[in-house]
Amino acid sequence: MELMEKTLSSRRVFDGRLLKVYLDDVELTNGDTSIREFVHHPGGAAVVALDGEGNVYLERQFRYPYHKVVLEIPAGKLEQGEDPFDAIRRELKEEIGAQAGRWDALGYIMPSVGYTDEMLYLFLARDLTFGDRHLDRDEFLEPFKMPFAQALAQAADGRLNDAKTLAALFRADRLMREEADG
Repeated sequence: MELMEKTLSSRRVFDGRLLKVYLDDVELTNGDTSIREFVHHPGGAAVVALDGEGNVYLERQFRYPYHKVVLEIPAGKLEQGEDPFDAIRRELKEEIGAQAGRWDALGYIMPSVGYTDEMLYLFLARDLTFGDRHLDRDEFLEPFKMPFAQALAQAADGRLNDAKTLAALFRADRLMREEADG
């Protein structure tokens, strides 16, 4: 069975600074038609930043859609045409004041396939050196560190709930276990 949908028409119904909302008419696999609503997002990048003592750097940040503070790894949106690796190096420096001597790509995730085309690229950064932070004017967050094993346990038992943080922690753990096994 061919699992494709053909776009018959597309109309932008909202044009925000960050998000664009579309209403599309589509032809389904069986020939019927339907409507698809989706949010276009420029994408982003996120990083598991590990120091030499085995700590991971997280952030406390108020997230308006949930009206609460969320614990998450450093991350940020991609600028127009920006490479995800360039974006995450910039975000790591801005948000926790760090640069990394070693980088590993952890792939990407599609955080909410039902209504957005957002793609988040995940990285592992090691051999950190620290300097000054340079937050954006409208960015308020509190970085902190905890042992990687503790963060992984919190991801597994539900104390950490941010999707990018969960995926990145588990992927980083797998990569480091594979490296240790040689």
